[in-house]
Amino acid sequence: ARIIAIPRRDPNYPPDEVEALVREMTGMLQRPGGTETLRPIQAIALFEMAYRKGAYMPIRVSGGKTLCSLLAPTVLESKRPLLIVPAKLVEKTRRAWREKTYHWRIYDGIYIVSYEWLSRVQAAAFLDTYKPDALILDESHKIKASKSAAKQRIEHYLDEHPSVPFVAMTGTGTKRSIKDYAHCVAWAIRGPECPLPLSWSDLE
Repeated sequence: ARIIAIPRRDPNYPPDEVEALVREMTGMLQRPGGTETLRPIQAIALFEMAYRKGAYMPIRVSGGKTLCSLLAPTVLESKRPLLIVPAKLVEKTRRAWREKTYHWRIYDGIYIVSYEWLSRVQAAAFLDTYKPDALILDESHKIKASKSAAKQRIEHYLDEHPSVPFVAMTGTGTKRSIKDYAHCVAWAIRGPECPLPLSWSDLE
């Protein structure tokens, strides 16, 4: 009954609304002299992210998630954003940051770490020490394992700081169960508007 009562967003935006949103979001986020334009899915995702102060974004592989992750701090008005990516994508993400800064208003204080690093013993107190005011996860399926140290540290931090926006994006959110991604949806869309069961027994 709770889930049925949640107001729905029409996933099929009318074409004229999509075009208007692309123009509006591109105009807001583009630097003077920038020549790139947001893809429709990027414009919609960034708009929803700003509106909800968080988002779960199951955008397909090569769908434009990297730029969304780099622009997330801007639309969230974050001053201490933390971007978490797989170790193999750290340098690629930094390279994209350097390339995209010419076109887009990317916040220059983004802190990038890997899931692998965040799982290490020496990173146990990192979140409590750094105190990010926004958590942005690219390839968020990396924390689907219930006993992952990175997942447990993120969960603890969000429990202690429930107002911190959480953004998760992945093109491969699940293989076997909604439990692979239910925690990310619950962190991104908190409270009764979460479109998945909120209790573990209901998820089971």
